Amino acid sequence: MFYELIPAHAVCAHRGARSLAPENTMLAAHKALACGAHCWELDVQRSRDGVPVVFHDHDLSRTTDAARLFSHGGSAPVLQTALHDFAQLRSLDAGSWFGRKDPFGTVASGEVTRGALAAMEGQPVPSLAEALRFTREHSFPVNIEIKEQVHSPGDMRIITEVLDIIQAEDCAGLVLLSSFSHEYLREVRRQWPEVPLALLSEGATPEETHPADGTASGIAGYLRGIGAQSYHPDHTVTDAGLVRELAALGITVNVWTVNDAAAARGFHDAGARCIITDMPQRLVPDGRG
Repeated sequence: MFYELIPAHAVCAHRGARSLAPENTMLAAHKALACGAHCWELDVQRSRDGVPVVFHDHDLSRTTDAARLFSHGGSAPVLQTALHDFAQLRSLDAGSWFGRKDPFGTVASGEVTRGALAAMEGQPVPSLAEALRFTREHSFPVNIEIKEQVHSPGDMRIITEVLDIIQAEDCAGLVLLSSFSHEYLREVRRQWPEVPLALLSEGATPEETHPADGTASGIAGYLRGIGAQSYHPDHTVTDAGLVRELAALGITVNVWTVNDAAAARGFHDAGARCIITDMPQRLVPDGRG
């Protein structure tokens, strides 16, 4: 299973090595593997025709050329990810933006070379099946975050579709499933009692910061109630004390998104299992870049 394949102090590449390549592309996955990450993380949502695709945003404009490609006759382009079939999403350039925007300053610093930039041009939006084939071929464990489907709230089809693809690609022992949606996690647990599950939390509102009463015992009890063994808190709303208390209660804690090496060491020392990072090349000991 997933946790048996990674070390006690693991580094997980957030959306692949997204400081070295365009996020959630197969190029980012290859970079994550090359720089020594112990596992990688991706986001999955559903295309209009029911294909689970690897993409983070509900809007296509930040990381693709959809605004240009889908503009017709002066009308405003439809940019919502879920309102396009997979063939349309696959036709997008999900890579060229990286060189222009340089989201982590790695182009300006020279860490990303001109040759690497050329390879990014035309990178397609992957299907989940494609990503899982890569995971299986390289025995590279993956954390699949199931994004909430904002255009079809309450629609659980994505759960069945994701689980079916995991089984079809023979990746059952290589995956950890996570979500901000408590309902999704309950449905995953209903359909697949054995798969490792993680609840994500962030501090957008007080209610979203931590479940239950925010204490370690309250969080642990809530997680067990929905069938999750792991907790993924945003590093800005947690601290070493809470991580230590949760670990003592048997909860696996994976903290996101930590790009500072000293902060990563602090969370690992407190008992965090995984540090989810945009910069695995800087956090993996002897990272190969």
